[in-house]
Amino acid sequence: MPHWTEKLSGGRAGQSEAEWLNPDAEQVREALGDGAVTWAVEVGQDIAARIVQKVPALSDDVAAMEAVRRATTSTTLRALMLVAGLGESDASLASAEVGEIARDFARRGMELDDLLRAIRVGFAVLAAGLLDAANELLPPAEGSAELRRISVSLFEAHDDFTAGAASAFIEEQSVWTAGVSAARLDLVHQLLRGEDVDPAYAEKVLGYPLAGPHIAVVAWTGPPPTRDLRAVVDTVLRQWGAPATSLVLPVGLQAVWAWGAIGPGGARSRGELPTFDDVFVVVGEPGSGVEGFRRSHTEAKAVERLIRLRARQMACTVAHEDIALEVLLLADPAAAERFASRVLGPLAQDEPRMIELRSTLRRYLDMDHSLAKVAATEHISKNTVTYRINKALDLCGYPGGTTTDLRAALRIHEWLTAAR
Repeated sequence: MPHWTEKLSGGRAGQSEAEWLNPDAEQVREALGDGAVTWAVEVGQDIAARIVQKVPALSDDVAAMEAVRRATTSTTLRALMLVAGLGESDASLASAEVGEIARDFARRGMELDDLLRAIRVGFAVLAAGLLDAANELLPPAEGSAELRRISVSLFEAHDDFTAGAASAFIEEQSVWTAGVSAARLDLVHQLLRGEDVDPAYAEKVLGYPLAGPHIAVVAWTGPPPTRDLRAVVDTVLRQWGAPATSLVLPVGLQAVWAWGAIGPGGARSRGELPTFDDVFVVVGEPGSGVEGFRRSHTEAKAVERLIRLRARQMACTVAHEDIALEVLLLADPAAAERFASRVLGPLAQDEPRMIELRSTLRRYLDMDHSLAKVAATEHISKNTVTYRINKALDLCGYPGGTTTDLRAALRIHEWLTAAR
């Protein structure tokens, strides 16, 4: 008789999780079907969202949130295997991803209580998801016994899971707290929070001058790491001239924060910034003193948030100075997307024809309404440009007058859909 878990299904559109799901997902897919995997991914996402709410230290770090989601999804898949009787009956719910996130918590300078709180919250959401699904899919005559079995199974698994995660955390913490990187990262957090820190002491601990001009870089990669991020950062910093010195700090398992002491003026070399396979790099703007140290990092993190908004992320190197307007326009992503949809109307659709019309319209607005320049750039006649512009304006119901809203909507829409 088919197990009730074979009837599981999800209701959300798939995202990029297929790129990082572990082998447990394939085992669940083969035994229970695609619906069960989709369900597990959604429950894992719900668990991660709830954990981030309860552990404030994670709320402003998108990379940490994604790592938590990978761990919660792997745990959900294993819990599903336990309930469905797949694999070994005594198999742990703690996968490699769980150990990785426990060590990640330690490297971020978080407390063991933060990890234990995340586990308690996660198990509560996981249990609710499994019990609700069983209650919905099973007939009343079978539901009571199955609900009890699920509760007992999760209760028994909880202790081993917690012990394994806590052990990984404590082991990593003992190494991390003894290292220079921990002291440096703690001091950097104080500087970024605007706390009063003696500059001479800070420079001694960091081995980095805070008075002169500098520029901040954030770099990260997906699992498993494929490049030396320090070498990547050095290559990018050289675009602003060879830095006199640099500060590079690992943050978690797959990211670094960095600053480079650059020359007066901090002029960037001409040409495109270098890109790297599977590595994302974002750069703030030059700044002086502790305030510049802080502001440049804030700008780099703002660019990181924008990159992570895209539906499908592709490795890139992006400087704040190149997308400063987009950073402002997308400060509230949901509101920005609603604004763009409202202004563009049918022109926002992702059909080839609409993409063509939007491209021509944006060039027309960016090129000071010059039909000749647009025609030369797109290798079409001026009559074709005129037709496309009129068609695009008609579709979005442009009332005439200022084009400020239209320009902003096109910038927002292009950024959000660029990697789809």
